[in-house]
Amino acid sequence: MVLLGLLLMLGCVALAVDAVVQNTAVVHAIAFNQSIDGLSLGALFVAGCVVGLVFALGMAMFVGGLGRSFRIRRERRALRRDTEDAEALRLHNARLEQELATRDSAPYPGDGAGTTTDTTTSARHRVD
Repeated sequence: MVLLGLLLMLGCVALAVDAVVQNTAVVHAIAFNQSIDGLSLGALFVAGCVVGLVFALGMAMFVGGLGRSFRIRRERRALRRDTEDAEALRLHNARLEQELATRDSAPYPGDGAGTTTDTTTSARHRVD
């Protein structure tokens, strides 16, 4: 792909050089209501090339700025989503810790503190 691009650029340079060298006739041009006298066709072609390059530079800056703003917006959205997910996890963790604390403070059935003598739940062991 790089080789093809290089070949295209060399072909354009060769065409531009040939257009400048072969066209020596003097022309009269008007741009923005300003007269431009004494230019050869080759010089007019080079001026057009310069204007095209400036336009291409402006277009590249415009597209680069748009891409950068889209990328920044996407990164902010992802960061916001991650922050919201982390906050939801913190809330869930706090709820689980509170549930665990209330469960630890409740008496175990086998401790004699409760009135239940169910044999299926008395097999629970308390770990301190």
